[in-house]
Amino acid sequence: IPKLVDEVADGARDFNPTPSLVRSAAGKAYRARRTLILGYKDDPIDESDEVEEVLREALSITRMRRPMVEIDVQRKTLSGGHEAPLIAPPLDVAERAEDLLGVDSSREVLRYSEAAQTADDLLRWLDEVCKA
Repeated sequence: IPKLVDEVADGARDFNPTPSLVRSAAGKAYRARRTLILGYKDDPIDESDEVEEVLREALSITRMRRPMVEIDVQRKTLSGGHEAPLIAPPLDVAERAEDLLGVDSSREVLRYSEAAQTADDLLRWLDEVCKA
């Protein structure tokens, strides 16, 4: 982190860390108690396997240091591709379409079923986390 702060202070705006640097940093510093990894079936650049592996390694390190700490890493694979969570109309348009056509029809016609499924699954997970 100090090196990153120095780079920003020196005017850097783009960061392209190597995969090994990201793995190393995540393995050493990632300490979230609950994590949801969302992947997509038709995503040719998906790295969910690698992310899960790194987080599981971080989990084992944390458990050695603090055995009483509970950490939960969940993974879900959804239909769609890399762009799935981004393809959705503005909320007001979606709501109007759902009022006129119904939820399922509007999602199909406006092609945002996968974005909606992503949001639904994320909200369901957050609701479970908040109740825990």
